Amino acid sequence: MIKPSWVVCAAVLAGCGGASSPATVAPTSSAKGAVDGFMQAVADSNQGRMASLWGTAAGPASRTGQPPDYERRVAIMLAYLRNESHRIVSDTPDGGDTRHALQVEIRRQLCSWVVPFTAIKLGDGTWIVSQVDLTAAGNPGQACNPGAGKDTTGQE
Repeated sequence: MIKPSWVVCAAVLAGCGGASSPATVAPTSSAKGAVDGFMQAVADSNQGRMASLWGTAAGPASRTGQPPDYERRVAIMLAYLRNESHRIVSDTPDGGDTRHALQVEIRRQLCSWVVPFTAIKLGDGTWIVSQVDLTAAGNPGQACNPGAGKDTTGQE
């Protein structure tokens, strides 16, 4: 049996028609700037820009081509992170000056979720998103039901 979240992801992948071409992305000088830029790319459905702001210590996925399936992963992140609004609720160093843990509240329909992000500082001083906990973003394939209980912000 196919899980509903995979159906959504498959639909997103089928409708993408390929990732947006990676445009030149202005370097980000803070963890918050990297996450804000990434979330703006989500709002714009700009997968190329998302891939330019997400990656590993080796650099953005759009430049390194890593992981090999990064385009599929970006499409899945887009599906899970689409929202009406977002705001960064916390930004704290995580084990040093080159790694930050951020909590991002996203609102979709009438529900809110707080999604953990990790941003890292690259050797050239710019920041990129390195991890996003999509399990905290709710299932985009299911309608929001705010009366059914609490979402991750603790709101009814």
